Amino acid sequence: MTTPTNRTRPVTDPAVLKALAHPLRLRLYELLTARGPATASQLSEHVDEVAGLVSYHLHQLGRHGFVEEAPELGKDGRERWWRVVPGGFSWSSADFLGDPGTRAVAESAERLLLSRQLDRLQQYSAAKDAWGPDWVDAAVGSDAQFQLTPDELRQLNAELQAVISRWSRRTVADDGQDRADVFCFLHAFPYVP
Repeated sequence: MTTPTNRTRPVTDPAVLKALAHPLRLRLYELLTARGPATASQLSEHVDEVAGLVSYHLHQLGRHGFVEEAPELGKDGRERWWRVVPGGFSWSSADFLGDPGTRAVAESAERLLLSRQLDRLQQYSAAKDAWGPDWVDAAVGSDAQFQLTPDELRQLNAELQAVISRWSRRTVADDGQDRADVFCFLHAFPYVP
């Protein structure tokens, strides 16, 4: 078991990043992040794959430090529970620019994550009626354009990440209020208008 931490782990090894750049592994990581610890059998019901295949991919995620076993949750020696390693991960594409092979790994991971983010947005957009007016009114879609230096863009990123981090670490009250999982993503990058 790893030592609990709330610090984001930087990923600079292309083999580690490649382990996550797999659609099923990313989906398993997302499920464990959103729903908490689970067994391969429980996760297999959510991803429509056999438990053996799910178990294999959980071991791959574990081997690269994204998830870990949670043996204290098992009721017997056969039941294997998995959880996300606290703190999450991040990577900078800049760390993978020097070599075409490592750049390809980073680009593949980025495409997969962008695809998942856009899929979630499209699923929400198609199902707005099911959420009702209160949730639809509370949801947000926003964009902005700035003129910034690289240092100013880093500062903007740090401020936005601080807000997101504060909200993601907060303790959720058990007060009976209507809560749902909320997905938030943002991108800020240079472009040519």
